[in-house]
Amino acid sequence: MNRLDVFLHAERVGLLERLPGAELRFTYEPSWAARRGTPLSLSLPLRAEPFDDRECRPFFAGLLPEGDFLKAVARAFQVSAENSFSVLAEIGGECAGAVSLVAPGEEPAIMAGHPPRWLTEPELEELLVELPTRPLLTGPNEEDEGVRLSLAGTQDKLPVLARDTQLGVTWGSPPSTHIIKKPIANVAEMVANEAYCMALANEAELDVARALPLRAGDQEVLVVSRYDRTYRASERGPEIHRIHQEDFCQALGRLPAQKYEAEGGPGIAECAELVQRWSGAPAADQLKFLDALLFNLLIGNADAHAKNYSLLLDAPGSPRLAPLYDLLSTRVYGRRFGRKMAMKYGGEYRPEYIRGRHLDRMAGELGVAPRRVRVRAVGMAERVADSTEAARERLPGLSRDGAVIDGIVGIVEEMARSLYEAAEEPA
Repeated sequence: MNRLDVFLHAERVGLLERLPGAELRFTYEPSWAARRGTPLSLSLPLRAEPFDDRECRPFFAGLLPEGDFLKAVARAFQVSAENSFSVLAEIGGECAGAVSLVAPGEEPAIMAGHPPRWLTEPELEELLVELPTRPLLTGPNEEDEGVRLSLAGTQDKLPVLARDTQLGVTWGSPPSTHIIKKPIANVAEMVANEAYCMALANEAELDVARALPLRAGDQEVLVVSRYDRTYRASERGPEIHRIHQEDFCQALGRLPAQKYEAEGGPGIAECAELVQRWSGAPAADQLKFLDALLFNLLIGNADAHAKNYSLLLDAPGSPRLAPLYDLLSTRVYGRRFGRKMAMKYGGEYRPEYIRGRHLDRMAGELGVAPRRVRVRAVGMAERVADSTEAARERLPGLSRDGAVIDGIVGIVEEMARSLYEAAEEPA
């Protein structure tokens, strides 16, 4: 198979082809382009002419998981992890946001409803244990081949439907509402780390996805609400609706391997220009982006690269900056994840060396007055430092008292002092 129909929601919007040499080509459906539907990506504006491999590969490769999870999926289908088309042909039936890729003539899974399979705690534990080596679940009728779902990122993930206190596996319709993330092996208290950082962002009044730790037997995981889902009223009651979205690498036409600025990925200036150019509320979203940068600095998140920021493309007022996600203190693990930030802050990668002049340069990259950045930095440092205990109280009892959270609190206090001093330096 060398052709895949590309859907947004339940509408066919284009065709993805594999050409000789495994190159990709994407062409919009003429009727979709003519009536100016939502673009598949900001890097793929509506037009009649096809997009060549250089133009379209970043978006489609960005739909796929990364690292060992991608390799596990590829092994399950006996295809190469480097062959994006072959992997998408197998698991592209439901991607992040509202994108689906299916064989020509087929319909996406979202158009065929199946009753969810509600999970007991032992069943959930079994799925989580098997997830690294069995990344695709059995289909709704047991004999089916399994879930055709692709989620970006490096961690093992399981999409689930949450209803009241139940978690279940769903096959397209209704769509999943939450993502269960397994921690990286041999990283201490990683679930508590991310749950705490997400709660801290919420306490500091940032727009952030909700996340809570969950234990199923011996498996401790993080359950994250999907920001690319919303509820709409219908005659049958509230219905789950998918929201089209893409990360900054996709929107800027960068491959996943280029997500770090040091590897050719977007820096603050390029990300800010993206927001300024496309956001439905650019001034508000620029400040939200600035707040996110300051928060990641305060918690010691050196992994806040361009794939960890996204845009909602068909929500009200779109495009808009998506809620924050994947917030984690990497610095608390010492040098295991490196100390350099994923993006330069005013020309400086090392958080401990960021001074007033770097904040002023960053203001220029953001298109914001330097004084406003300094005032915002002081306010964010104070809010985050004042929220550390309230964020801890949000977590279940067993997750509150680990050494990692104590370490994050220490990093926040240190970085808050440093950021305050930098903001008070003479301009």
